[in-house]
Amino acid sequence: MDIGPLPKIRFAKAAEAVAGLDLSPEAKKRLTPAITPGAFLKALLEEELLVDAIRLMAIALPRREAVWWACLLARRCIAPDAPPEETAAIEAAEAWVYRPTEENRRATFAPAQALDFRTAGSYAALAAYWSGGSIAPPEAPVVVPPGDGLTGTAAAAAVLLAAATVPAKAALRHRGALERAIDIANGGSGRVGDDGGEDGAAS
Repeated sequence: MDIGPLPKIRFAKAAEAVAGLDLSPEAKKRLTPAITPGAFLKALLEEELLVDAIRLMAIALPRREAVWWACLLARRCIAPDAPPEETAAIEAAEAWVYRPTEENRRATFAPAQALDFRTAGSYAALAAYWSGGSIAPPEAPVVVPPGDGLTGTAAAAAVLLAAATVPAKAALRHRGALERAIDIANGGSGRVGDDGGEDGAAS
């Protein structure tokens, strides 16, 4: 998989991006103090450490791009019997991506909560909610900013849960998801393969 220059990656060193992540032992062996996110991603792909690569990209992408990535996978892999709340959560997250206002950010929490934070759509919405501002109630007198890695953590959860909706296709979907993330990191829309189902999303 050609990864390109990845100009949108927001960290100079991979260690900065994954500082709060519990990577697999195999991934940790590839992580050196000076390695760049691109070089680390390439190493993870070569070793087929796709879950570690997904978690890296979810953190390393800018928050808005990470949420968009989560939305793409959540929508593409939505189960035929998914409740309407799943679509509502994805739409709320997409609304924030299209117009990242405080009002739209706040509006992502209720649909995520309605799904008990268990689905790809709920985590896509939660990724948007954790993108900035305050996570305290609107009427609270204090501002409680979300942690830097929360959006990425939720985005990765959305991608992984989307892949898991058809377990037999999980590995294929992981690779397809990474192709989309790489496209986004290189300035693309992330819609690679939408005409051919290369990531196994269509079942």
